[in-house]
Amino acid sequence: MVTDQTTGYVNEVDRRLGDPLRVLELSPTRFMTTMPWGQLARIVPDPRKAENPQALRYLQGEEKKQAETRNEVQRNIKSTKKAENAKAYARYLAEVLQGERDERWATPPFALWVRRRLRIDRVQSPFGPDAITYLPFDVTGVLMDAETQHLAHFLLREDPALYGLTDDAAINAINARLVGVEVYHDIDLVAARQIFHDRNLLGVVPNKNVALASDSSNLATNITLTLLKEVQVAAPSGDGSVPLENVVSVRQRQLKAADTEWMTLSTLRSFVITMIFGKAGFEKTSGPIPDLPEGCTHEAATAEIHAVLTRILDTFGPAFMARNSTVIASPAVFAALGAVAHRVTSWSRSKVEDDALTPDELMNLLAQVKWNRDPKYWEGTAGKQTATGAFSLAGGVKDNGSKTMAALGDPASPRFHWVRYGRPDGT
Repeated sequence: MVTDQTTGYVNEVDRRLGDPLRVLELSPTRFMTTMPWGQLARIVPDPRKAENPQALRYLQGEEKKQAETRNEVQRNIKSTKKAENAKAYARYLAEVLQGERDERWATPPFALWVRRRLRIDRVQSPFGPDAITYLPFDVTGVLMDAETQHLAHFLLREDPALYGLTDDAAINAINARLVGVEVYHDIDLVAARQIFHDRNLLGVVPNKNVALASDSSNLATNITLTLLKEVQVAAPSGDGSVPLENVVSVRQRQLKAADTEWMTLSTLRSFVITMIFGKAGFEKTSGPIPDLPEGCTHEAATAEIHAVLTRILDTFGPAFMARNSTVIASPAVFAALGAVAHRVTSWSRSKVEDDALTPDELMNLLAQVKWNRDPKYWEGTAGKQTATGAFSLAGGVKDNGSKTMAALGDPASPRFHWVRYGRPDGT
């Protein structure tokens, strides 16, 4: 390697110093770069080794020091949800490697801490100076962020078939996968732990509604977002019709009394899930929906839910508009409506169980329901009467879904009569 003393630039890279990397300098102690994940795996070993007392006994030198330092910086895997999260991450990466997600994916850069100071050289290029660093061949480091993603790569490499990765080219791409890396060097343990803290604890977690609206790859969310665009409802102004998205809040987790929307995106999505799965959908409303039931396709679900939802919103539109004085748009009641409407679907087992409904029969079944927010009809089903005599919509989908479903759709249930004609005790 030769250095031009007049410019301070080197005219060639010295590979004896380590693996050269072109970097973007952010500060004297940190820079951005890319590298194949397999190269990162040589610098940062499988974090499970650091938590294995038996494995630690046989580590020596830099590798042992790396493991001990890792345990001072990072969270444990065994005592947290990290292991399960890594499995889900591995499935996600498998989908990426097989091209199933097209361009609808993203993985954050790794935050790598290397305790020693790394050398930076500058090389002239047609577009200005390039900064080059060298990763010494014996260098080790610790991840201050994205360790779950790192573990997911190891899981994927160990057993690709377990995560649906069967294509040879995709399997070979695990090590070759180009990843973004933030490299922090020449900082001490205290600084590294602070960065770990800031990266992991200061982030603002989006509320459920925002998270759902963003996840268009989720089947239930995808169908829900389609319905928002395609279903038409009576305009609140009384003048014509508007898309459903005009009366559904996509950003708020809960509606305030002064809000003009009818419901949140989460509430609408719960209806979609229960109409797809029936009663079993109550337990699925808060999680991802990776698969549809047998006999149900994305196209069929979208079309059949569209038809039923349109009729419900058209028939009971005034009750939705008056949501502050009715129960119909509450999460538990609307999800229960979806579960009853499941009996209309072509993939439902209702035909086998002899309780299938046509769309007309469904609407006739619901015609006499009193949607008023009144304990006379809904006490103990969709809520409870407070000490002041007011009625509170207490309980969520999982708490009240089943009994509200019975109230709406099972003539053998006493609640069926309560929500139509009032409780016999008059409360």
